[in-house]
Amino acid sequence: MTVVALETSSRPSSIAVRSAETTLALTLEEGRRHASDLLSTLESLLNELGESPQSIKTVIVGTGPGSYTGLRVGIATALGLSRGTGAQLQALPSFEALAMAHLEEGECGTILLDARSRQVYGAQYQRTAIGVRAIVPPMVCAANDWRTVLPALDCIVCDEASAITAKLDEAEHALLRTSTGPEAKYLLPLGITQLEAAGPLDPSEVQPLYLRPFAANVRKR
Repeated sequence: MTVVALETSSRPSSIAVRSAETTLALTLEEGRRHASDLLSTLESLLNELGESPQSIKTVIVGTGPGSYTGLRVGIATALGLSRGTGAQLQALPSFEALAMAHLEEGECGTILLDARSRQVYGAQYQRTAIGVRAIVPPMVCAANDWRTVLPALDCIVCDEASAITAKLDEAEHALLRTSTGPEAKYLLPLGITQLEAAGPLDPSEVQPLYLRPFAANVRKR
């Protein structure tokens, strides 16, 4: 059975593929996130594993929060793969992959991401023996207000730009574990665990976590 995970909520996007006991993962080059890029990368990984698209039985996708365009592309690609191969679907917040990557078992951490417009996306998780548990699920708030709903725990996981937006103080910087974004190789085992616990999702249930209305950027002339 071949399992595919797609994570496109931030740059760069990434793909992971598991066949039997072997998992291969690849991060796309910066700026590449279109469906054609994802599919050509997936084809390369399948070839390396000696598998074909018809062997794909499960597709897992990160639902954000993050880039609106990235999420649309990733979810559309996941739905297309499922439809084309008959694979079952599972989806979960991309922040869970960050928690899986940066927390030790038993630790609790705050995840922050710059949401632009003086806002941040945030969540809190605990790393467990089999995955992660949401303490505060993904939400959005004003950049100055995140401490009231996401008090500091064992650590803070975010990238450098988000740390600036969140205005981390000296004590919070001491808790910082700098991230470059969620990765498909951490999303994949979490998705398998979720699939075993809750079963596959209907395609209509795979929805992006936008959390706030889309705001178009208007270029000045």
